[in-house]
Amino acid sequence: MIANNKINEWKTALRQPQVLVIGLILIVLFFWFYHETINDLIHTYWNDPDYMHGFFVPLFSLYLLWYRRDMLPSVPQRGSWWGLAFFGFWAFIVWSGVYFAYTWFMPFSIVPCLAAIMLFVGGWQVFLWAWPAIAFLFFIVPLPGLLASFLSGPLQNIGTHVSVIVIQTLSIPSIAQGNQIILRDPPPLGVEEACSGIKMLMLFFTLCVGAAFIMRKPVWERVLIVISAPPIAVLANVFRITLTAILFEMAHQWPSIVSRAFADKVFHDFAGLLMMPVALLILLGEMTLISKLMVQPVKDRTLVVRETSRGLLGMGMKTEKEKRDGS
Repeated sequence: MIANNKINEWKTALRQPQVLVIGLILIVLFFWFYHETINDLIHTYWNDPDYMHGFFVPLFSLYLLWYRRDMLPSVPQRGSWWGLAFFGFWAFIVWSGVYFAYTWFMPFSIVPCLAAIMLFVGGWQVFLWAWPAIAFLFFIVPLPGLLASFLSGPLQNIGTHVSVIVIQTLSIPSIAQGNQIILRDPPPLGVEEACSGIKMLMLFFTLCVGAAFIMRKPVWERVLIVISAPPIAVLANVFRITLTAILFEMAHQWPSIVSRAFADKVFHDFAGLLMMPVALLILLGEMTLISKLMVQPVKDRTLVVRETSRGLLGMGMKTEKEKRDGS
């Protein structure tokens, strides 16, 4: 009821002519400044499957605002001058991107820009309500090429060697040479940069952070869910590589049933589609395990014992009184 009243207050305040004019001016200025950056982001999401989830990030940010509507503060009478400090930080990021030719600084600057507007116009209470939605927008920024290459190397190495251990455990002859897995028949199974699992890492890290924002769990549990995203992404990639190795072994032993071309097709297409369901199942298993292992503490054991003792004493006194009345 209180949340609905606040929403109605905001609807009334936002319909005022001066508020509509100021809001329209801010929206026009924002899209005028960032229209090229937004076009570049849409082009990246459309052509690079590693960042296709970027289309859904702004939508989920809007959902976070709605999800936190019960925390919506009253309509502010004025904003905070601290917003100017945020604008200064935003200007520094934009200047650094232009001066040092760091193109990814422009999409990165969208977040401090929105934070500055929210703080300057709405004040700290509105900013504290909206900060998860603003922070989640960091996931619209594609990884810089240098950072992506830096992460791809270790992911390739880990995925290759862990997969070889699993494959050997299944009694399939295999050996790792660099980022290649040597099986019975050539050519080797290569864990290339595109198959390193960085796509799954980015997507699943985004999902874990989004889930942490909407989970009604303790802070430590939500942090644990977020930091478990990289190992879960690696496990999902290991599943993909291991499944392909099994198909290669089947192609070696039963070529009339499974062909090498079919195994390659599965590795590059079908197995990649399975990675997300597998990763989600691992996450669900982790959350279930945490809920089973962690026992909810009693808020006040002393209070429970005291209430129990009073109940027993009350029963005893009532029994003595009944005895006297009966006599």
